[in-house]
Amino acid sequence: MPPIDIVQKICLVQKRIANICVGASTVRGQPKRTVDEARKYLKSIKLEEFSTSGDESQFKVLLDNHTGLLKEKFPSKSWGMSRKVLNIFLFQASHDILLNRHYALDGIIPYLELPLDNPNAQRLVKFAKSKNVELEWKNIRSLKPETNEQFQEVAKRCAHDEIQWDRCYLEVCWWRSEE
Repeated sequence: MPPIDIVQKICLVQKRIANICVGASTVRGQPKRTVDEARKYLKSIKLEEFSTSGDESQFKVLLDNHTGLLKEKFPSKSWGMSRKVLNIFLFQASHDILLNRHYALDGIIPYLELPLDNPNAQRLVKFAKSKNVELEWKNIRSLKPETNEQFQEVAKRCAHDEIQWDRCYLEVCWWRSEE
């Protein structure tokens, strides 16, 4: 077998991360083709777009664009599930040493969102209540951009108050925790 060049290595790592990030538990309750469609889409993302996004507003425009494109691939057309999958993937990609070095993805970490699902949303609802802020969570299938924006603002505040870290790391702290 001939040596693998850097472009092939990068493609293989991105494919692996896409496969690891999206499984049955990630898209629980979604139609059957959701996992395959998500993985296929994530493998095709040009990660250099994110590393050159510049600032948070440009990053958000790019994230919104990809959320809409992925949503159209899903049988359910769920904006919320699309956003969750993208956030999980971008977190893992930005923390992978090869992808991060190649695309300078550490620059997007402060802009990454907390992937919303029932456990994360419920914790944010509880935190918001303690700050006299009202948040309403139904489920990931019905999540809309405006509601996501409200939750992400609360996640920023929660991350600042509770862990002094970027909001995407709340997932790391909360995942399968006792509370």
